[in-house]
Amino acid sequence: MANQMHDIELNDIDKDKRKGPPEDTEYKPFDWKRFFLTPKYIPWHILGIGIAVATAMLSIHHDQVVAALRPFSEKLRDIPAGWLIPLAILFVISFPPLFGHEIVALLCGVVWGLWIGFAIVAAGTFLGEIGTWFAFKHLLRRKAQKLERTNLNYGALARLTRDGGFWIVLIIRFSAIPSHFSTAVFSTCDVNFWHFFIATFISLPKQIFLVYLGVLLVQKQEEGPGKIIMFGAVFIVTIAMGIWIWIKMKKIKKVLLEEQEERRVRRMQEEVRAMDEKERSGAGAVGWRAGDREEDRWAQPSQPYGRSL
Repeated sequence: MANQMHDIELNDIDKDKRKGPPEDTEYKPFDWKRFFLTPKYIPWHILGIGIAVATAMLSIHHDQVVAALRPFSEKLRDIPAGWLIPLAILFVISFPPLFGHEIVALLCGVVWGLWIGFAIVAAGTFLGEIGTWFAFKHLLRRKAQKLERTNLNYGALARLTRDGGFWIVLIIRFSAIPSHFSTAVFSTCDVNFWHFFIATFISLPKQIFLVYLGVLLVQKQEEGPGKIIMFGAVFIVTIAMGIWIWIKMKKIKKVLLEEQEERRVRRMQEEVRAMDEKERSGAGAVGWRAGDREEDRWAQPSQPYGRSL
């Protein structure tokens, strides 16, 4: 049975060879050395390190952080329609390459508690994903198509999405793959909008995990086993689906690179064939002209020596 499933997956990938982006690809192995040492990326590395350090400090000194945020959180909660502020922030940072969704979700749990905080995060995330869909669909489509030709991860996810249907879209939404990345892929791979809409809505409970972490920063009492099991299950399912998608993408990456190599070899063969045909046609034309001159010379009527023709 396992062998049959494996054969089916390989057959699906073979079918994918006939599909995919219409234009030629330019996939290259990722150069980690260049990524870490290129000067233009250094500020992003520093920013990432800063965020990691801040997250670690937040986890270690969460009591002090909550005490520092409490006055601000109370003011924000007391503002009429103050919940619109984090909702608007979540909408804006849904557009790549902006980030900070996790921090905002954490603070929503601190300020509004579990269920109200989750409602705010879910609404902001959902509206942000819809906005990202239309932005890439109509404004950034050319950029996305270029990424599909040059970025191997993007190309593999696009191939998987294009041929997987609704269930693949739903699994990707539940996985650990960044949502703004997958939304950009969905919008430019002819995924049905309502499939995306429903999958995004169904996967919103995934956001409750981050809100719950914010609630834990405020609450000191021990949580019951029911909540621990529920949130642990959400976390495990998210990671498991991410690993499954990664395995599928790894197979498709191999197929994409093989296709690229086949196109390169075919293009070289066509160029060599075109050059050979050009040389043969040139040699034939020279021989034809030489033969014409010889026939013309013998066909000309004889003239007396020295007389002008």
